[in-house]
Amino acid sequence: MTASLSREPAIYRSLPELIAMLEAILLRHGTSDSVARALATNCASAERDGSRSHGLFRMGGYVSNLKSGFVDGRAVPQIRDAGTGFLRADAGNGYARPALEAAMPQAIDKARSAGACVLAIGNAHHNGPLWLDVEPFAEAGLIALSVVNSVTYVVLMAVTNGSTEPIRWPSPCRAPMARFSCSTRRRQQWLMAK
Repeated sequence: MTASLSREPAIYRSLPELIAMLEAILLRHGTSDSVARALATNCASAERDGSRSHGLFRMGGYVSNLKSGFVDGRAVPQIRDAGTGFLRADAGNGYARPALEAAMPQAIDKARSAGACVLAIGNAHHNGPLWLDVEPFAEAGLIALSVVNSVTYVVLMAVTNGSTEPIRWPSPCRAPMARFSCSTRRRQQWLMAK
């Protein structure tokens, strides 16, 4: 894990070490233990996977949002059964990832029993990569689709590999996992310019 993007020598940490460091930062800025664990794991995993736009880079945004009160770092998601294959999660003005983690076991059970499940997470802020949201479903042998509505500033001008998509889905298979993505308008413009 690299902890520096400057000209300074890179600092490497194991994934568990990086998660612990990020958890400590998030806890210091007001998150609950469970929110800190979910965000730190997600952020460190993105860094491990090579997504600098969603790895350590996001920590500044997390801290800023927490300090300003824009996001409730202690929110406890409320999961409501809304139908045979439908769950609603109210993230309580917190981050989407803890709400997803709270709803995931029930969503997987519903998908298996009903053949499909929609999980609608509202009142939430989503800052992480979508592939980490859907991979647990593929690991459980399911096909998952994640869609996030967002504003256009999500895609960084320097992004040329389509790493910030509003739609992501995996396919269950033997490792390595197959990932498919639907790119944003900016990515489409980049492809057409090639």
